[in-house]
Amino acid sequence: MKRRSFLKAAALASAAPYLVPSSILGRDGNVAPSERVTMGLIGCGSHGIHWNMMLMFANPMQQIIAVHDVEKPRTLEAQARADNFYTEKMGQSYVGCTAHDDFRDLVNRKDLDAVCIVTPDHWHTMLSVFAMKAGKDVICEKPTWSVREGRILADTVKQTGRVYQTASENRSITVYQQIVNLARNGYLGEVRHLKVLLPPGNTSVRNPDQDGDRGDTAREVPKELDYETWTGPAPLLPYIPMRNHYDWRWHFAYSGGVITDWGAHLTNIAQWCIDADDTGPVSVQAEGEMLPEDAVWNTPANFKAYYEYANGVKLDIWTEVPGLKIEGTRGWVLCRGWRQPLTASDDRLLAIPFDGTSERRKNFGRSESTVDAAHGTGGEHIDFALCVKSRKPCYYTAESGHRTHTIAHLANISMLLGGVALKWNPKTEKFEGEHADVANKHFCYERPYREPWTFDKIDSWINVG
Repeated sequence: MKRRSFLKAAALASAAPYLVPSSILGRDGNVAPSERVTMGLIGCGSHGIHWNMMLMFANPMQQIIAVHDVEKPRTLEAQARADNFYTEKMGQSYVGCTAHDDFRDLVNRKDLDAVCIVTPDHWHTMLSVFAMKAGKDVICEKPTWSVREGRILADTVKQTGRVYQTASENRSITVYQQIVNLARNGYLGEVRHLKVLLPPGNTSVRNPDQDGDRGDTAREVPKELDYETWTGPAPLLPYIPMRNHYDWRWHFAYSGGVITDWGAHLTNIAQWCIDADDTGPVSVQAEGEMLPEDAVWNTPANFKAYYEYANGVKLDIWTEVPGLKIEGTRGWVLCRGWRQPLTASDDRLLAIPFDGTSERRKNFGRSESTVDAAHGTGGEHIDFALCVKSRKPCYYTAESGHRTHTIAHLANISMLLGGVALKWNPKTEKFEGEHADVANKHFCYERPYREPWTFDKIDSWINVG
């Protein structure tokens, strides 16, 4: 089963227990309306309404009151889903979710506590910074658009004091927590090698137009799509169906390919295993099947990337199938496939008690209890809501997400420079040595922005009245 199909099915299943009328009154262990985190959803595509919206429905601590998408029909569909859900939950007609044509109107609502951002990657940081400056907490999909954007994002969290969640549910999934438990608590000995396996990218044939062809040539922009806003800070390229919606991630104008997509899920677990959430490797060399810059999709479908940390730990990332292997001086543990059962060098490693409670989670790198409370599919929204209430850091902070995403950007820079070896300083977040000058100016390090969608315009978007 493909990852997104699995996530959709899991989300739908997880929503069912909360479809009870008494929840709106705060009875039966549910949350009273006055105690709920009011949410706005920006981005109502498949991952917005079939994953994030369903998880917010399933979490009684959140309530969706506003939605926006650059395609009006999607906005209206999300609004209808919210109104129908809360009508069934309340036992009466509910019309409390507002559809917004402009994301700025949604973010500036005074009755909104937080926003969930589910846009293409090139909008993640700019929207998050805007929302935090406007006084909202943020849960945003991964990854960042560049190394520099990740630093801007993490610094804005510190400057504003807002709660920020890098949305990756894997930190709440038992199989990955079990890997972290074995790695961080010495069961594998000294961890020496991290191996992240990813599925090949650029393999889908999606978004055919109404005539049934591949949709791989320039077309007139559909009337229901605000393509100017969809493009935002990215270059204004001709509209091609096959690089819109899901498949924008296969073009460097909007994203970084499979290493920033799937890689952001699994590399963050590898970083967690070695307590490297707030740092990163010191070297990288990557090679891939590069495509012409003007191709419909131009990120590499297959690649290999090799990294080393200051303490000698090695990290390899390559395309094969999704998976994660952690190798130590006393053994290894492997999850081959998406959330598949573990295998290990010794079956006794798999018999080590781990039941998802705090008693079995030692040395997880944070003292707060939200990792336990958020255990299970969709835990990123549970963790986020708990942290909005407690004002504690989320289990996957902006800083940690930035460091994970940086690993992906480093590989893309190396590949796009012809597979050169690069030295990286995780403290200064700059390349050093040979090729440093060109690497530090690469667009994966710092992006140019298209007017008027620039960071210096954000303050003008905020309604301070």
